[in-house]
Amino acid sequence: MYGMTPDMLGKAYVTGSLQNTDDGFSFEIKNRLESGSMSGVPKIAVDGEEVSLEGATITVGEKTRPVAEVSWSASLYVPYGSSLKIYVPGALKAGEHTINVQLNIPELGRISIPITDTIG
Repeated sequence: MYGMTPDMLGKAYVTGSLQNTDDGFSFEIKNRLESGSMSGVPKIAVDGEEVSLEGATITVGEKTRPVAEVSWSASLYVPYGSSLKIYVPGALKAGEHTINVQLNIPELGRISIPITDTIG
């Protein structure tokens, strides 16, 4: 991962963005490295349990795509400074949660971003 530590990757998370929606939860990750592509979200785990990504979406700017449609052959361009908003079906209980999101980044390979935040 070119010397990127979990702490550095954790800083990509937009603190306080974890929230429940009508029928799921969402959080944001900010691209603080450089413009590039993202080619998939292979896994999201909440409190150590992998969650289903069926119905999950990613929004960058005004563009929203189902997670299942983001792949090596259909990557998503993420400009420097922009945020990825990831929505996952299934609301979370109030309290602190640990989330690990894996992203496929062509220039870096598969990276894991550790998130710890609280839902009120």
